[in-house]
Amino acid sequence: MTKRKKRVKMTLMIGIIVLFCVIAFWNQPIYRNYTITTDKIKSHMNIVQLSDLHSTKYGKNQKRLIKKIDEANPDLILLTGDIVDDMTQEVNAYVLLKDLVTKYPLYYVDGNHEVWHHDTENIYQEIRDIGVHILYNTKETISINGESIVLAGIMDPSEHKERAKESTVKANLDLIDWETIDEDLYTILLTHRPEYFSLYETYPIDLALAGHAHGGQMRIPFLINGLFAPDQGYKPKYAGGYYQLNSYALIVSRGLSLNPRLPRIFNPPEVVVIKINGGKNEN
Repeated sequence: MTKRKKRVKMTLMIGIIVLFCVIAFWNQPIYRNYTITTDKIKSHMNIVQLSDLHSTKYGKNQKRLIKKIDEANPDLILLTGDIVDDMTQEVNAYVLLKDLVTKYPLYYVDGNHEVWHHDTENIYQEIRDIGVHILYNTKETISINGESIVLAGIMDPSEHKERAKESTVKANLDLIDWETIDEDLYTILLTHRPEYFSLYETYPIDLALAGHAHGGQMRIPFLINGLFAPDQGYKPKYAGGYYQLNSYALIVSRGLSLNPRLPRIFNPPEVVVIKINGGKNEN
């Protein structure tokens, strides 16, 4: 092999390695789109789900993140926990919320890291003062584009960094007045934890939104959806994506956090965009 051919081969190999690393460690938020069709609404609505920000400071990329959310043209934004972190300055999360709340209705449930924070009640109060609606083991019927839907939310049952028990999750769910929900209204549950997928199905909901799994941190495209997730362990079943059980669906966000201690590999942060269209339910 001539020296010239060796140089070309080496350059090509370096290029492939660089391209691989760029794709593997890409850390700019992407859209993750889901479309749901239901006969419980007549028109359509766009919902953006944001999860697991962990008080990440996007810095110069904050405007890019907000622009990405704006381009999704959401009718409302749903926040599924760990927006504020217990080890990172919470002001970073508040900056994002303050910008979004001027343009969209925001609904929030907490995650384990808000519960673990030394000043949890002040976090809730700050979020309320910003103008975000907190669903604290309760529900609200809201109107979007002339359509009524139900939003229900449970707060995270974590205590002292111990694993949340299913019985505690169920106790929080049972605090919601399910009996007064009109079964003809599309009902969305906000929760932080996807691992209780089968439990949520026992309640009168159409869709649950969760986070917590961080997309399994590392993915191998087409082979492994996620390597490890909190409270699910290795090769988690609900790392991120769309899951169906009978007539009920679960969408798990891969989250928005950027933590150098927990690198995301083939697992970029994401803005989840859910388009709900009226018509026959095909899922």
